[in-house]
Amino acid sequence: MPTYQRSAGGVSDRDCADFSSSAEAQRFFLSAGGPFVDPHGLDRDGDGYVCEFGQTLRASAARHKATSLTPARKMATIRSSDQCFVGPRGGTYTITASGNKNYGGC
Repeated sequence: MPTYQRSAGGVSDRDCADFSSSAEAQRFFLSAGGPFVDPHGLDRDGDGYVCEFGQTLRASAARHKATSLTPARKMATIRSSDQCFVGPRGGTYTITASGNKNYGGC
């Protein structure tokens, strides 16, 4: 990840506690010059993200990736557990290997 070099000594009139969220702080940071100019010192490590915004995004993406299943994995999970589902009219069915409903399978 690139880091942005800036001159030392900026005006420090805003800090992370002044914002309701790190996303709001990031928007302010970008409007005030972005990663190349940081007059408020919001991006101390120079990664282009303020107030731990980048770490929050990366952690959220990692959690989502770990918990989300692709359609094929969802089908494999359903097939492997042989779940019986109830249809809108009360009939029961299972999911076949091709992904179709099998109303005679329960």
